[in-house]
Amino acid sequence: MSESDILPGLDPDVLRRVVTVEADTEHIVKMKHRADVRQFTFYSDEPPSLGGDEQHAFPLDYLTAAIGL
Repeated sequence: MSESDILPGLDPDVLRRVVTVEADTEHIVKMKHRADVRQFTFYSDEPPSLGGDEQHAFPLDYLTAAIGL
């Protein structure tokens, strides 16, 4: 791969990057929440033992998946 083929976000010579992520969030009911990030919508819930209905992934599930990605 030549230097001209290196994508700007992957350039190893760039020593500092600023990344900003914004999310609009809404509490829906009980422990169910919605988050809009760019063009994606995420829902989260908690298990009944924490007051939720377990209809969606737990917030910690999203964090765990993000670390794995």
